[in-house]
Amino acid sequence: MENRSRARSFVGARKCRVAVLAGLSLIAGASLVACGNGQDVAGGADYPERIVLADRDSKDNYHPASGYGQTGISPVYDGLLRPAPTEGPDTIPELKPALADGSPVATDNSKTWTVKLRDGVTFSDGSDFDAEDVKATYDVARDVKKGSKVSFRYDIIDDVEVIDKHTVKFHLTAPYSGFESRLTLAIAPSEVVGKDNVADNPLAEMPVGTGPYVMESNTGNEIRFKAREDYWAGTPEVKDMVVSLVSDDNARAQRVASGELSGAAVPPALAKSFENRDDVEVVAAKTADWRGVSFPDVPFLKDAAVRKAINLAVDRQAMVDGPLSGYGTPISNILSSIYGDAYNAKADFDYNVAEAEKMLDEAGWKKGPDGIRAKDGEKASVTLYYAGDDTLRRDMAIEFSAQMKKIGVDFHTEASTWDEITPRLGEAAALLGGGSSPYDPDLMAYNELHSRGENTSEYSNPGDYSSPELDRALEQARVEQDPAKRAELYRKVQKLHAENPSAVFLANINHVYLQHPNKWNKGPLILEPHIHGATWGPWWDLRSWKR
Repeated sequence: MENRSRARSFVGARKCRVAVLAGLSLIAGASLVACGNGQDVAGGADYPERIVLADRDSKDNYHPASGYGQTGISPVYDGLLRPAPTEGPDTIPELKPALADGSPVATDNSKTWTVKLRDGVTFSDGSDFDAEDVKATYDVARDVKKGSKVSFRYDIIDDVEVIDKHTVKFHLTAPYSGFESRLTLAIAPSEVVGKDNVADNPLAEMPVGTGPYVMESNTGNEIRFKAREDYWAGTPEVKDMVVSLVSDDNARAQRVASGELSGAAVPPALAKSFENRDDVEVVAAKTADWRGVSFPDVPFLKDAAVRKAINLAVDRQAMVDGPLSGYGTPISNILSSIYGDAYNAKADFDYNVAEAEKMLDEAGWKKGPDGIRAKDGEKASVTLYYAGDDTLRRDMAIEFSAQMKKIGVDFHTEASTWDEITPRLGEAAALLGGGSSPYDPDLMAYNELHSRGENTSEYSNPGDYSSPELDRALEQARVEQDPAKRAELYRKVQKLHAENPSAVFLANINHVYLQHPNKWNKGPLILEPHIHGATWGPWWDLRSWKR
């Protein structure tokens, strides 16, 4: 799924305004990562004003409708709202105004939402931000025909109305008290956001946003960001950020240890070896990012008893202690304890191999000479894919497969690429992850647990296991206005899913980072979504670092 981008310039007219992003390119041979110590820059080692980071893979698209910046956190974009860890880094963040000028106002039983917009904000091309930009961005994000990858997140929006230059009104298809969670989408200029389709749009490689940094260049292997002197919330004190592609996990770690890199995300097992060192800090961020195994539409998994037995037979704590090296939290349902009253602990699966085997026996799935169960000539066997370049998913897939063998169920593992895995999700299992928008239970649960529809992501419930009762509970929870009743409905959702599971949820993983020490006051970490990488972790709020 990874596409290598090429530096590209473009000029986009905006209401008689001209973009100034033409002609950006790298100076040959001037790779910042290759220039020596990443801390040897303005500000010195204690307060480096250039931060050099590394990612395992490159982003293939920076257009808002690709999903980039949808959480309200991005160097180059802002959303109407932005998450803030007001209650700490292990709770759902509070959403605070960013491009919105104050809190959104709900009317018509939360079916209509009015948002006043901040005045005096400009995009990185020098053009003014206004209501037309909000409408245009949300219109593209909702448009499957434009190639939006996030249309299912915004299908509850019927229309975005421009009231005046600094006011927009969102008209929804139904009442929705959690709509603020949809207002973190990155906003781009109206004159360019709708050009062509999302894959071919100029923003895919060179984004234009209202955020604290401007992308100066993008070669696919290295991206340079520079602080905006005219940023509406104040000029960042860290002036430059470089993100390089370093696909080898060990290479990233060693470059942080040597001081060549300021920091990088690394797998948990690798981070373990850097604990208690003076030259490297290990930073673990709590997340809503889950890992689990999807259930495809294959004969032996059509039996709900088999799917329940598999969930009972998983030792999730062993999964955390082993592949995750302790950096994670076991979960057996998509809504974990971070959702407070909406979490149903009674719906969690206990680890009970004996009960799992009993259920399989009673359902007629008997072990054969090879130790694999079968019924009516159909074996309990399916391929389990994982992304071959992801060592964590590999280790979790292998551990899961080994645990299933003990009860006579064969999930034989196979490494592949997402280009090959994605079209096979209906016929094979996969080690998947999710939690890209964790700010409301609806965003976490609806598409993952509901029966599949026209706009459902190919990664959500690929086996299409649900029930009319579960669908109704999800739909009722989405429109329920009373917080207590809404939480009760989500507890019901988890109970119903446990009776007819569509997946095996394994753990919320911690995102683990290595950081070369400095003295910047970075503020608290934030509960991270599935989306992460070099611009998250200690650097998620780089714009606010203070001496």
